Parts: sequence; C-alpha cells; structure tokens
Amino acid sequence: MIKRSYVTQMSYDVSSEEKIKAEKALINFSHAIKLLSSASEHLNIMKTPFKENPEMTPEEVMKARAALRRFRDKAVENFNEFKSSAFNCVNIMQTFASDTQSLKLIKSFISGIDDLEKKVNNFVDLFSDLQSKDFAKNTVSAIEDIQKQSEEIEEIIDERIKNHIQSNILASSWVDSVGDEMQMKIEKKTPLILDLSNDREKALSKAIKEKQ
Repeated sequence: MIKRSYVTQMSYDVSSEEKIKAEKALINFSHAIKLLSSASEHLNIMKTPFKENPEMTPEEVMKARAALRRFRDKAVENFNEFKSSAFNCVNIMQTFASDTQSLKLIKSFISGIDDLEKKVNNFVDLFSDLQSKDFAKNTVSAIEDIQKQSEEIEEIIDERIKNHIQSNILASSWVDSVGDEMQMKIEKKTPLILDLSNDREKALSKAIKEKQ
C-alpha cells in the first residue's frame, strides 16, 4: 500500500519523483542554513571590537575605513550567496505548491529573507557616514539585528520546513530510521542462520546414510 501523506492538505499520493524532489529540497535547505550561519558569524569580526570599544572616535574609524569597507562588501557578498541558495530552495518547493502547509512555510521563509535584506541594507547605509560619533554603536546594533533575523530564519528552516518535509512529504520518522536499521541487521544475520541450518541438515543426512 502506498503511504498517503498530506492527510488534510493534499488529496493525492506522493509520487517517487516528488519524494526525490523532497530529498533534494532537504539538501538545499541544509546548504542554505550553512551559508546563512557562516554569513552571520562573519559579522562578529566587526561586532566584537566595536562592542568592546563603543566610544570609538570618528578619527579612529576613518583610519580603518578601507578595511571596514572591504568587510562591508564581503558581508554583503556572503548574504547574497545565501539568498541565491534560498532561491534554489524556493524553486524546488514549487513542486509542492498545492500543499497549503508547504505554501505557508515557504511564504514565511520568503518574508523572513525580505526582513533580513532590509536589515543588511540598514547596516550598509551606516557606511555612508563613517564620521558619525555613533558609528560604532549603530554598527553593533545593526549587526545584532541581522544576527537575530538570521536565527529566526534558521529556526524556520530547521524546526518547521525540514520537519514538514521529513514528516509529511517523505513521511519518515525515528520509527522508520530504527526500523530500517533493524531490518539491515536482520538481513545481515539471515544468511548465517541459513548456513547453520543447512550445515545441520547435511550432518544429519550424512549420519543417517552411515547408519544404513
């Protein structure tokens, strides 16, 4: 019997092709979350020293302006790389557009990325006035906003989207994984049991012949 998924959301069985797409989606979402985590962590390179020195003077900032702008450009590059990966995720999930739950989750994902983009742009805008006396404080605040939003997106991916794909589309759970593992162990042991049984039959047959 074909396992029916999307109990309330979808009215058709999940095909083998759709399950392949679902597995590909999991791989892409895992890749996207790694890129997002890396982009977020990279911001600590600037956040840490600025947080430790919130009263950094405009003169001190201007001395490091070239390095700061290179950092800004790299930060933007990192988040653009994540956005590109996220686009691939959304594109793959179009296969399940008729599933209301999948659609709802993807909309949340897209909305979260829109908010992230706004926060990254706010961070970039700060570099138009490096001589601001509050540049260090504002930069720390902008980075923390980005990192908080990044965490929310990671939560959407890890705890909601990936869980939905595994539980409803692939219809897999810990029971399936344990069952597969147990079946593998049984299959490995079966040949040995058969061999022992065959050996006993041969020995018994030989003993009967010798008595005759």
